[in-house]
Amino acid sequence: MKIDQRHYDKKPNSLGESWLVYGLTALFLGLMLLEIFTNYEPRKLAALFFILWWLPLVFVHEWGHAVVANALGWQIQRTVIGFGRVVYQGQLFRAPLELRLIPIEGFVQFNPVYGRGMRYKHALTYFAGPGIELLLAFSIILIMGWDNFFLIEDDYAKLAWQALAYAALAGAIINLIPLGVVTREGETPNDGLGIIVSLLSSEKDYQKSLLTEREPEDSNSRPF
Repeated sequence: MKIDQRHYDKKPNSLGESWLVYGLTALFLGLMLLEIFTNYEPRKLAALFFILWWLPLVFVHEWGHAVVANALGWQIQRTVIGFGRVVYQGQLFRAPLELRLIPIEGFVQFNPVYGRGMRYKHALTYFAGPGIELLLAFSIILIMGWDNFFLIEDDYAKLAWQALAYAALAGAIINLIPLGVVTREGETPNDGLGIIVSLLSSEKDYQKSLLTEREPEDSNSRPF
């Protein structure tokens, strides 16, 4: 069993696919704005707040993966937020950070250091992304109060905080549903499936996987 050590990049394969993504995104946002400003009332902005919060939450999610991997002493290779052309380059934990044109997804590449309890450590790095979103969502609910949180009012600040909590909760749940993600390397597990695969793997699986990753002939087969 091969243990996947990173999230892979996913982006349109052609110019036509890129324009399709941009066009559908623009159409979706246009229809949403039309609905919001038809018989406008403040609570209609909740959906827009939800989408606007989704973008920074992608960074928060990937930062969660990176901070746990870094705390375990694993080398961070690269963090990418979004897909499309690169609009900003920086650093996160002394490794390259890329912000791309459409920041609706992301991934972190890292090199695990073999040690005891590898399957639990690796499962923890997978859980760290949705975990930090769950922590954020339930912190907001706790601060606002359970009953008050579910009360919808025409208060812009309250609507924004509610939308943040809902977006964080939705992102965590979506990522914890165990699914395989299709990439240029084949199929790799998402966070939910990665947790399951990690916990069901043996220490021998990790030893074999890490040895394979270090083989020189394997270096040309990586997607980047």
